[in-house]
Amino acid sequence: MNKLPHILLYIFLYILFSSCEHELENPKWEVDMITPIAYTELNINNILSDSNVIINENEEGLISLIFEEEFITMNLDTLIKIDAIADEKTHTLDSASFADVTISDTATIGEAIMEIPGGTLLLPDGSTSTIPAIQNIANGDTININTTEYFQTMTLYKGMLILTLNNGYPTDISNINLSLINSINQNIIATFNFPLIASGSVVSDSVSIGGQTIDENLLAILNNMDINASNGPVLINYDDAIITNVNISDIGITEATAIFPEQQLTENLKEHSFDMGGAEIKEIGIKSGTVTVNVLSTLPNGKMIYNIPSLKKNGIPFTSNEMIVPEAINTDLTSFTFNFEGYKLDLTGKEGRINGDTVNTIYTEAYTFIDSTGTLETINNTDSFYSFIEFDITPEYAIGYLGQDTFELGPENANITIFNNITNGNIDLKDSELLLRFENYIGVDADLQINDLSVSNNNTSINVNLDQDGNSVIGHTYQINRASLNTNTLPPINPTITEITITADEMLEILPNNINTHAYIYINPNGQTTIDDFLYPEYPVNASLQMEIPLNFIANELTLIDTTYVNINTPEDVEIDQLFITIQNGLPLDANIHLILIDDNEMILDTILGNTIITAATLNNENIVTQNSITNSEIEYNNFSEVNKIVTIASFNTVPNEEFIEIYNDYSVQMTISGNFRRIIGE
Repeated sequence: MNKLPHILLYIFLYILFSSCEHELENPKWEVDMITPIAYTELNINNILSDSNVIINENEEGLISLIFEEEFITMNLDTLIKIDAIADEKTHTLDSASFADVTISDTATIGEAIMEIPGGTLLLPDGSTSTIPAIQNIANGDTININTTEYFQTMTLYKGMLILTLNNGYPTDISNINLSLINSINQNIIATFNFPLIASGSVVSDSVSIGGQTIDENLLAILNNMDINASNGPVLINYDDAIITNVNISDIGITEATAIFPEQQLTENLKEHSFDMGGAEIKEIGIKSGTVTVNVLSTLPNGKMIYNIPSLKKNGIPFTSNEMIVPEAINTDLTSFTFNFEGYKLDLTGKEGRINGDTVNTIYTEAYTFIDSTGTLETINNTDSFYSFIEFDITPEYAIGYLGQDTFELGPENANITIFNNITNGNIDLKDSELLLRFENYIGVDADLQINDLSVSNNNTSINVNLDQDGNSVIGHTYQINRASLNTNTLPPINPTITEITITADEMLEILPNNINTHAYIYINPNGQTTIDDFLYPEYPVNASLQMEIPLNFIANELTLIDTTYVNINTPEDVEIDQLFITIQNGLPLDANIHLILIDDNEMILDTILGNTIITAATLNNENIVTQNSITNSEIEYNNFSEVNKIVTIASFNTVPNEEFIEIYNDYSVQMTISGNFRRIIGE
């Protein structure tokens, strides 16, 4: 057995322990670690950080940038809007009516015979006798006429008092004189004379009582009446009578305290036309809107009804029903507002109108009333009932002829942020296009004239006007065809689409950050057609500007900027001695790279990489990248604790210089920054 290894082990242990101190000591040593601290990748997604940009790929993965912006906007809310005041009217008391007042009184022959001494013996009831002539049988006889069921007092500016006498006696009467007076002040209202009233006949007379005041208690005083002798024997029937009727008619009130019957003051049936400029509208669907009936009434018992038969919802015409109007105590109006959302308004006028259908016209019915309260109310001829109607309607749609109108679109200036991360350099694009797309949702033919369509770069002060096939689009007129209705869709519109394609290489090569637009749209440029126009204001002409940029270009010092945020919390006993930077370039572009360190206050701390050239990736014969180029750098740097972010600035140039290169979806520049961390253990 070979014992040499054992002997060598014993010798090693002896030397080890014999050389150790008797007191314990803490060991210490240095630990080095290389750890990634930041990673960034420049690709098409972070180079072009515009939310309006769509990154499109073809089947081979070639990237095209699609930038879409609203080109022009239209506001059609005011094109067809009904905002008007209609049916203004003042209804005064002179238009009020008061029912005829009729009071009757019956005076029998039996009552007259009883007034004659011994008359019942000479002329008994049921007998056949000759009636002798009796003069002045009535002298100051009074008939009470009570009108309290009609009025308490009434001053009239017009009126007729009609007295009717029906002679039911079996003999003639003559020399009748009758006065009508107020019981309170004994003023004579009227006096009537009838020389002869034959038996069985009726006579009447009338007198104007305008300007008179009539009390609730009237007295009819029979000043004289003679009974003529009968023509031989006649049947004596004590129930035969003279009937007196007092009738007050055609009453026009200056002032009255009365129980007014319910009555209609006015009936206003009217067609009202709205001013819509040159538009001739037949029908409107109401998106939102109100009709407000404004009333000011000094009457204590007014009411109103307002109808629009041509305004319907679910086929039912609009009516306000009864609006009770309180008596005004000041000049404040009482307003009744009705919501017309969801209604359809026929603007062809009154149904069955004599001259046929019209346009821009509604038919309305307004009725005003004195309401019956059943109590005494005092009104006079200064009382009035004033009203007007306010229309405020915003249409959901309109059908008819929209007229010939011009809409100015712009001028507008819109920002283009697609190139915001490109700060410098030149680019030569291949096959870029600008597409102007117009979706017309209006049922009219239109002409579009573009007055300004230009781009600019505020950094370079370069402006470019757009051309179409070598011809300027400025001042050119483009035809836009009308949309059509389709009841099977929502909205029920089949829009027409008009597209204008413009070569956009020149405009995009200045890396624009603004686009300027100004245009006019002329509706119905050729006048009215046999087809009704239509309009849904929420669906105007949508105009968009779309730029398609295939990433097939030549770059010259094309400078991009990107920011990477870092967050390193190192302990106090850890230091960074060195930075290692690895850049893998997968773009077919040479690049000059700068790396700048920024602190929390956006202050530059240092530039750790400057003017570092990285070569383009390797291309095959089809100009497709087959291998990334790799560049490694080592930097002595140990003050990384204050770094908040790293800004990468890269200037690219195509290789070869004059050949177009293509950017595919998997192309990128990847950069990794690692740090050599050193830590001393045991101190």
